[in-house]
Order: sequence, then structure tokens, then C-alpha cells
Amino acid sequence: MDPQALGLLGGGGIVGSLRYERPAYIYGHLLKDCTAGAFAFFNSAGRTSAYRCHFGRYSQIGEGSVLGPPEHPMDWFSSHPFAFTRPRYMPKIYQFEEFARLGPEEQPGPSYVETVPSETYIGHEAYIGAGTFVKRGVRIGDGAVIGARSVVTKDVPAYAMVVGAPARVLRMRFADRLVERFLALEWWKYDLAPFKRDVDFREVEPTLAFFEEKLALGELKPLQPRTYKLRQTPHGMQAEQLAAPLYFAELQGA
Repeated sequence: MDPQALGLLGGGGIVGSLRYERPAYIYGHLLKDCTAGAFAFFNSAGRTSAYRCHFGRYSQIGEGSVLGPPEHPMDWFSSHPFAFTRPRYMPKIYQFEEFARLGPEEQPGPSYVETVPSETYIGHEAYIGAGTFVKRGVRIGDGAVIGARSVVTKDVPAYAMVVGAPARVLRMRFADRLVERFLALEWWKYDLAPFKRDVDFREVEPTLAFFEEKLALGELKPLQPRTYKLRQTPHGMQAEQLAAPLYFAELQGA
């Protein structure tokens, strides 16, 4: 299997599965059971780890970040996995007879993992600075910017710029009226390529107004990326093309 032929740049660090819209620039980062929208971009200078994260279209991830790592119970007798995991979550560690003897067996009813937030969401065109930590279960809004080495423990509003440990809103990326227009347009739904020579992306308001007009005229067509699922198996990575994109499938017949 050639990942680049499937619109995936890199991908050697995939654990479990990855569902993605083409193209995705993953490089060699560790992604465990994640999804990635079209044009999601991971900086290749250092390794990022992401667990059960859902990356929006055009999201950008700085190197050396840790996103959505698993939570451990702090108020139990022990926070170690032997107290709360299940074979289905950590099959490799159960291969050791010592752990299998001590760890929980499969049993009905929810495990600890199923009682706490497990999915983390990075919005469309959100920017995550290098060395950022994002707590599991957090939602980063569309267009938000996270400063380098921030520690994000709470949801971040769309188009907010946050910094620090813990991260706090420094300011909004644009004036409120522009943010409202960006969120109404949701430009990441559409194929902008036919118009790339008609706009100057350095100019915010003229470009925004241009695409608002094109949308009103019905001239913006949905972005229709081919979408795949990669899955680790005992025989190596297997690829499957999916029938619908990860995002905005309702527009595909428009």
C-alpha cells in the first residue's frame, strides 16, 4: 500500500485506525483512532501524539504536541491501568501473563474509559502551536489559534486566540462582525480552487466578501474529497475507500 497514492503524506505512526479526507499531511506522527479532514496539516519537524482526536479541514498542528491523551482515575485505589482497563483497550499489555493475572477481565457494564470524555475535537482551520497539550474531551473551535506550549484544559471558542498554562483567551482573531461572517460562510465546506486567481488571501474583508457573493449566487460547489480508512491488522495496514466524506456529506448531492 502506497499512502501517498491514497492522498496521505506519511502515516507510519497510525495505531488502530485513521479515517481521513484526501489530502492529509500526517507525516510520521502517532495518531491513535483519529479522523482528519481534507488538507489537515501536521508539521513534520517533531513527533506529535493524538488519541481519539477529530481534526477539521485545514487544521494545522505544530510539532511536539500531545492531544487528547487518555485520562486515569485520580480518586480510585490506584490510577494504574491494572485497576480500570479491559483487554479490548490494551490488548498488547494483556499479552504479559503477569498483567493478565492482575488486570480486569472482560465484563458487562461500562468501564472507567466509557464513563469519561474520550473524544477530542479540533475545529476547521484551527491552528495548534508547537508543544501544545490539549486535554481529552476538549473542543477547539473553528478558526481558533492556540499559542505554542499552551496547556488547554477547557473548550476554546471559534476564532479565539489562547495562550498560557492553563490557556486563556488573549483576544479574538478578528472583530466580532468578521467572526460572525466567517462562521456563516463556513468556507471550508466548499471547493475554493476555481477562484484562487480571483482573490488575494492576504486581504481579509475583500476575500470574505468575494466568497459570500459566490455563495449567494450558488457558484461555490461543495468540496468532495475522496475519503479513506486505514486500519492496522496483524497482516499490516489495510486501506478502504469510504462512501462519503467525514464532513458535510449532506452537501455532496448539491
